[in-house]
Amino acid sequence: MSMWSAIGLGSYLPCALLSRQPYVLAAYERDFLSHLDAYAAALPRDIPITLFIQLGWQCQTEAAAARLGMDFQAARQRLPQLSRVLILANCPEEVAALSRSGQEVVLCHQNAFLDERRYPILPLVRKRHDAIYIARITPFKRHALAAAVRSLRLIGSFSERERDYAEATLRGLPQAKVTRSWPSPLIAYPINQARCGLCLSAEEGAMFVSAEYVLCGLPVVNTANIGGRDLVLPDFATAKVSDDSAAVSAAACAFAGQAPAAADIRAATLELMRPHRETMLALLHGAGVGDELCARYARRFPHKLGLRCGYSPWRNRALGLPRPG
Repeated sequence: MSMWSAIGLGSYLPCALLSRQPYVLAAYERDFLSHLDAYAAALPRDIPITLFIQLGWQCQTEAAAARLGMDFQAARQRLPQLSRVLILANCPEEVAALSRSGQEVVLCHQNAFLDERRYPILPLVRKRHDAIYIARITPFKRHALAAAVRSLRLIGSFSERERDYAEATLRGLPQAKVTRSWPSPLIAYPINQARCGLCLSAEEGAMFVSAEYVLCGLPVVNTANIGGRDLVLPDFATAKVSDDSAAVSAAACAFAGQAPAAADIRAATLELMRPHRETMLALLHGAGVGDELCARYARRFPHKLGLRCGYSPWRNRALGLPRPG
């Protein structure tokens, strides 16, 4: 059995290569911290490496920020070739909390790196639902807050260990059309069938789906939350509601009756994304990445920076890593 099979990674590392010379990687915090053995075995020891870390879960509370700080202190001792670890925060509160924990951190929102070509406005698609909620059926997503929405589309799966919870939740949403999964490159179609998108969690990460809604021109019904999703939601297309099913339903009904123009929502979203893309270009320049590669990124970044979008063995070759086995 190869080392890669033994650790359950197949033949790739859970990261994205942004530059080979100089060596610049990006990874989610838990994807990196959970596989330190693999990184230690695979990454070159004699080349300084810059690592950009995205956050899959909120780090704006003091406890979460302190825990991440301790985890990365240990990781840097294990991997001395990490010359720089820079955390990309999703809200100013995360910047403040992580700075206090001793981390180098900059505001650079993950949702800015969605490829907007995947999320077009489809004016010929018929509106069939007052609201859509694309979310794994798990307690923190709080599906029960959508109970009073009269016409609801749900897209989301659940784990076997949460089956009882999920089935009970769905029984409380008899009006919903439920789909367990949908191909991510085609997700714009069901989004465009709805009149608004729902964001109902109180705590998570930056929630890519929130930006997918608005890029498709949908307004959003949004509860108070920590994790940073609000930063790229246009104010004029966002209904901020209390944690109450009647409030969620009323906001969805209001958008069904009258909503901002889809093109205006999309344009405003892209404008909110722009400074975060500019920040990433500045970070790459600052890491020593050459003008030619930076110019390519200025034209278009990889979708989600290439993170959690599927992995394959060619990434090892791009990283300059040996073949597994």
